[in-house]
Amino acid sequence: MPGEGLNTAAGGMHPGRPVIWPTGKSQQTPVSQTQTTETAGGIRNVSTSKSSSQASEVSQASSSTAAQAADAAQASVARAITVEDVRAHLLNLQIPDSDLNVSLAQQMLQYGVELSRGNFAKLFSMMQGTDMGPNIQQAALALLMKGIDSPEALKILSNNFSGNPQLATQILSMQESLGNLMNSFQLQGSDPGLAQALSALLAQFDELLRKLPDNYKFSKNSSVSRESLTNDVRAMKSLLEGVENKPNMKQGAAGEVVGSNLRESINKLDGMLQNLVSQAIMSKESERGQVNYQYYQVPNSLANPPQNMEIIVKRDGLGKNSAINPNNTQIIMSMETKNMGKLTFIIRVKDKKVGFLVNSQNEETRNLIIRESGDIKSKLMDRNYITEGFHVAVNPTMCNIRPYLIPLIGIEDLLRINVEA
Repeated sequence: MPGEGLNTAAGGMHPGRPVIWPTGKSQQTPVSQTQTTETAGGIRNVSTSKSSSQASEVSQASSSTAAQAADAAQASVARAITVEDVRAHLLNLQIPDSDLNVSLAQQMLQYGVELSRGNFAKLFSMMQGTDMGPNIQQAALALLMKGIDSPEALKILSNNFSGNPQLATQILSMQESLGNLMNSFQLQGSDPGLAQALSALLAQFDELLRKLPDNYKFSKNSSVSRESLTNDVRAMKSLLEGVENKPNMKQGAAGEVVGSNLRESINKLDGMLQNLVSQAIMSKESERGQVNYQYYQVPNSLANPPQNMEIIVKRDGLGKNSAINPNNTQIIMSMETKNMGKLTFIIRVKDKKVGFLVNSQNEETRNLIIRESGDIKSKLMDRNYITEGFHVAVNPTMCNIRPYLIPLIGIEDLLRINVEA
């Protein structure tokens, strides 16, 4: 069938080597004779015997050496995979080549996931009972790349992808809701002792939220972890749900106001909780190097009011034994600024050498960053770091975090990666 040289021994279609963590440079990555790919059972090698025969033809035509023939063999496999290839491969796997199946198959190849019957079965198992819309599909693929097979995790993650909640905005909204709730407790007056105790707890939680931009992970003090914040939000939500169920709490006109404010606060706490859990899901350790990272949303205390900053930090190694190594990592920071719009900084650290790729939304911002790059390099030198490359591009699409959270290879050319504009 077309493209059969890209098949794996287990029946999956080989997506090409998915070197999809941003590098700041265009890459042409041919498929080698023992190209490594990932399957449901782990890592294995894929033979490209058909490519070797093509190499012999090149060798005869050019009378070159055996080594040159091997190089030609690799180049002969590096071609775009067509929709016809995908349809033919689905039919070979006894999977109907419906529009939905073809779309899923194309996305699997884009994300560097082997197109096998086993992976298809995992996707449909997770998506069963859903509308299978774009956010559902993307969330299911993200979970598959993380080695997670959970319909509940799919629901949480797809809602997050659909709503795109921002933690900084949620915190400000939660503080307003808590203020309204404390005022309504004081006005209700049916149980002064309970109202006083609840107001004290709510005031304490409000203080936690107010100081969070300075104390949260990656912030100035970094004394609050995502785990502790998640536990605090979950505990407060459970407390308010218990109060909501008290029979005398919502009696009379003042009680109706309390009930309304309670429900609003519970819903907002639930939204924060879902966002934090989604970040934890995306941060799960992975056996895939290009999706093995920690992901955080952090309120940027330098902005007023605080704006969201999204941070990805790549782990060193794979699986449960992997960890963030400050001397060998890649960091992506995406932020909204008042005067320069959205910016994304991609920073590569290797020992004391640092490389930068900055994506901006317009040429004016690009020129400004270039003018300031000397100051950045100088400050790094003061800390004994050497800057190896400082590239600035105008690329609005890559100013968003999603392309890095779910690394993507273009379907038109799976073997060429270019993160620069």
